[in-house]
Amino acid sequence: MGHTKRANNVNTTVPAPPKPYVLAPSGKFDGNDGKWSSFNINIGDDATGRGQNFRVLISTSSPVTMVPAPSPNWCDQDCSSKRGAQVFDGKPSSGFETQSSHGPWQELGIFNTPLPDWWSQNLSNAVWGSENVGLGESSALSLILPKQNVLLNQGQELFMGSFGLANGAVGTGTGAKTTFLVDFDNADQIPSMSYGYTAGASYRNGQKGVTGSLVLGGYDKSRVKVDSGLSVKMASEKNTTLIVGVTSITYRPDQDVEANTESFTARSGGFLATIDSTLPYLWLPEAICNFFVDKFQLEYDNKTELYLVDSSAHQNNKQQNATVSFKLGTSAQDSSTTFTTITLPYDAFDLQASYPLSENGTNYFPLKKSPNGMFVLGRTFLQESYIIVDYERLNFTVAPAIYSDPTLEQSLVPIYNKTYTPPTATPTLIPHGGGSLSPGAVAGVVVGVVIALLLAALGGFFWWRKRRADQAAAPPYTEKAQEIDTIAAGTEVKHRRVSELDSESGGPGSPKPSVGGYYDRDAKDLSPFPPISEMESPPAELYSPPPMANTPPSDGVVSDYFIAGNRVRRRGATRESSGNNTPGTPAPIAELPGDDGEYQVGGVHFDKVESPKLSSAHVRGPSDSSLHSNIDEVVARPEPSPERSNIDVKEKAQQTLDNVKEEGEDTPPERRPSHARGLSDTTDDTAVSAMTPEEMEQWALGEDNVPMRPLSG
Repeated sequence: MGHTKRANNVNTTVPAPPKPYVLAPSGKFDGNDGKWSSFNINIGDDATGRGQNFRVLISTSSPVTMVPAPSPNWCDQDCSSKRGAQVFDGKPSSGFETQSSHGPWQELGIFNTPLPDWWSQNLSNAVWGSENVGLGESSALSLILPKQNVLLNQGQELFMGSFGLANGAVGTGTGAKTTFLVDFDNADQIPSMSYGYTAGASYRNGQKGVTGSLVLGGYDKSRVKVDSGLSVKMASEKNTTLIVGVTSITYRPDQDVEANTESFTARSGGFLATIDSTLPYLWLPEAICNFFVDKFQLEYDNKTELYLVDSSAHQNNKQQNATVSFKLGTSAQDSSTTFTTITLPYDAFDLQASYPLSENGTNYFPLKKSPNGMFVLGRTFLQESYIIVDYERLNFTVAPAIYSDPTLEQSLVPIYNKTYTPPTATPTLIPHGGGSLSPGAVAGVVVGVVIALLLAALGGFFWWRKRRADQAAAPPYTEKAQEIDTIAAGTEVKHRRVSELDSESGGPGSPKPSVGGYYDRDAKDLSPFPPISEMESPPAELYSPPPMANTPPSDGVVSDYFIAGNRVRRRGATRESSGNNTPGTPAPIAELPGDDGEYQVGGVHFDKVESPKLSSAHVRGPSDSSLHSNIDEVVARPEPSPERSNIDVKEKAQQTLDNVKEEGEDTPPERRPSHARGLSDTTDDTAVSAMTPEEMEQWALGEDNVPMRPLSG
């Protein structure tokens, strides 16, 4: 019995949702109450591309499509063109011509224009009808919805036509009809009953203007700061009005001109307002309107019912270059966590009114006092804001609009309806045989693994071989001799004495002091021994008498240490260990105490030898090396010096000792000044004592009855 297993195959039975639809702007800025980005639609097209084209504005609250009707009483051909009527059948159009329509025009009668309650004007009636409505300019490719409510407007209050985005149903006494957005969604032309919209701004990008954006079934991410937006719930399915809380309004002039910021709502507090693009006005509380009047130097005109801006005020407002920030929340109370801020520059309020709103073009400010307690943020507000409306979920988002120069590439985001289910992985059954590998496949896997292991081993071998070759080719390690910069060392090295250098534990690279005097560098060839460069401790024979022999000198004759056969002789001092010298290597001493007489150098003989009177200059303090050599201990050694064979030498030595006793009886022996030194840097616990006459007597006794050499040079 075979086994089965589950596999994930995509279920293709769910149809892909339609993409959002972008209603292309006309590229022009139209209107008699300002410059507004308009959009193209066509009326009466029978899918042959023979519909009548109109440039219209967007109405977020209107449920119908409205276009101008011919109005010869007040609007001529040029006026009709400004109202958005375009050329039809090769000639200028004064409005929608019902007799020339290629669509199934059906007139329903004259009825009121459906506008929300907050618009208080007594608008004239309009002709209602049923006609095909297409998006964009008329062509064989334009999307068309049949039997839509179309209103023909002959009044002056609504100069331009409008394309309504409200949902629900509206009609006359003959019956209600659903709106265009609802029918467009039901026709599966868009993902859901939703849209994204911004009005655009004619003053942006160096007064070149940025057109508006309308996306049906989604929004354009490149035109909105979604992350900075405020999401608000609608009241109900029957009341989908876009109501927000205006928690504060702040006036801020250019800080380089006037360092001041003022709140227009500090006294009156916040309020609820409706976002509606049908008209440009801001319908606000009277107290807040008074702040606008004062700051922008506005003057109310009773005839036009507009706030006008004269040339002086206009120049002052341009200089102030103030901004007005609307802080929005879900209620009228201020919230520090849930809000968004829409900031409008003065250019957003700098509008021009023209015929028939004003006889002559004049600057006006889109501000109105609310007479009925209903407040509106009109089309002016939507120049700097972007709204995303989702009727499916009964919520909307208002956020700052994005402006860039050049404009960013379009980035559409669909909004799916609640009934749409994205494709999911559906489990299906697969036979057992389909889930196992064939013998050939298994063999292939095994061969691949073996080859991979062999390649890895081969690579490791070559790596090891290369590393071994590199190590063999590398030069042997040698420690680089240390060098001391005598300039950087300063006087520390400059005044260091030879005896102090001997006591320091310098490395192999320690600087070698020059040795002067008898063993000068120039006479090194004459010297049988190399000069001493460093000494850890002075030899015992430097300042100590020679060792005493076990037997006293015979015949009571004292051997003369200094004179032997009237010849001055030197004895090389040997070191057992010192610094860089090998043990037992004899090394000459440059200057040694105890020889004030003549001596023989280079074949020249000096006969007379004075007594070894030591000067005070030869007295030295504790040395670093005294930690290693105790001179007093050497002096006190009990071994007597062996008898000298030469009696004359003994007599001469005895005579010399007597002279030393007589001359040094009252004065202690002194050392030569060149060897005087103070306390050492490293120790002060050992001092070299001056030699007494008794010590000198023992010192003068040489070994094997051979006179000792003088030790000074």
